[in-house]
Amino acid sequence: MDADVDLPDLRDDDPRWVRCAVYTRQSVKRLGDDPAVTSCAIQRTLCTEFIRSKTWEFWYPIAERFDDEGESGATLERPGLTKLLRRIEGGDIHRVIVYRVDRLTRKLADLARLASHFERHRVGLTIVHGNIDADAGSLAGLQVNMLATFAEWEREIIRERIADTRGAIKARGERSAGRVPLGYRTDPATKQLVIDEGAAAAVRWLFTGASKGTTTNDLAKKANKKKLAGKTWSARAVLRLLTNQTYAGHRPDGAPGRHAPLVSAELFSKVQALIDGRRTRAPTKPSERDADEQKAIELFNPFVLRGLITCGTCGKTMTPSMSEAVTLNLVKRLRRKPNAVPRFYRCRTAGCAGQVPAFESEQMVRDALEHAPESWSAEDKAKLATYAAAFDLMWPINQKRVFGACCAAVVWNRKRDGLDIELIPHSALVDDDGPSGPLTP
Repeated sequence: MDADVDLPDLRDDDPRWVRCAVYTRQSVKRLGDDPAVTSCAIQRTLCTEFIRSKTWEFWYPIAERFDDEGESGATLERPGLTKLLRRIEGGDIHRVIVYRVDRLTRKLADLARLASHFERHRVGLTIVHGNIDADAGSLAGLQVNMLATFAEWEREIIRERIADTRGAIKARGERSAGRVPLGYRTDPATKQLVIDEGAAAAVRWLFTGASKGTTTNDLAKKANKKKLAGKTWSARAVLRLLTNQTYAGHRPDGAPGRHAPLVSAELFSKVQALIDGRRTRAPTKPSERDADEQKAIELFNPFVLRGLITCGTCGKTMTPSMSEAVTLNLVKRLRRKPNAVPRFYRCRTAGCAGQVPAFESEQMVRDALEHAPESWSAEDKAKLATYAAAFDLMWPINQKRVFGACCAAVVWNRKRDGLDIELIPHSALVDDDGPSGPLTP
């Protein structure tokens, strides 16, 4: 029990005690914040004071904290909330106290799910701001649902406002978000790119070498030998840097940017010409394909683990070893036999290069769908079994969606040359519309 709260003179095992758990959430966790004055700390203080006012009803706050700092209210996958739900399932909590309903969730569907969970374990919910007990009758339930609806609406308004702001910033040629390219840093005041002279020398060295005809593979070897910029380089990484229009003063879409170029336009153009001259074939752009070709690639692309399988050594996503053009020819000729031609998922990290057969890897994940963990609920097991039963009848695009929805992680373990597969129960998904929306008919 909380020693700072004056409690009635009752035995600890008296059934009249109401064990209250305070849950707090803060969307953004800022470095350097004083832990005593964060949003979570203020919420906890207000909730504890409210519980103190209910001492005459034998309420008291338990000492354990359930805080989520830097966590979005758009998902239920939060450490503090997960810990709270486990304690509720253990029968250790009688009532959950939150300052506002949007601290608990910003989605009406998630609120309904949580309310059902609380009701199943006979746990009450109190919202301090408004002094609402969600379990105090139909009117209180209506109030809570209205608050949750407005919280979800507010979240959508914030998202639209951010999108509009980023659009306006982009229209001015300014940077709104994204990774900072090597050779630049962000201005703390304007958040725009400014040249970092220390790292810029490494970028200019690569461009100068490329302009003299040195291949990306040789540049990568030389860069690794001199430990350029303290990074490990591969030919692909060098090529990605040399073709980045940011260094010529442009935005990714080719429009002029507001930042200073790191190399001259003449040097950048010369390097691009040399790179294009070494290509063995012209790159195929989606705009150059007809609608049937594009649809074939999207629907029948056999790489159903693309974007999901990662390397257990470096942690990076493994990529298919076939080009889209080869894939297109494959699906055109074989359609229902996409494994007649060898396919692989490959780790492109320098010093970590390795590949796994695509068909065998996909079959291992497919087999995993038939073995749900024993700890899962009957509903989650049944849902996974439904996907497994229909999997072989699905088009590749739908198989890819099922893998994405059912697998939290697919990791290639190089030491044992196998896959570590972590499944995720359907009930843990944020949305209930299935794997990434409706399946393609």
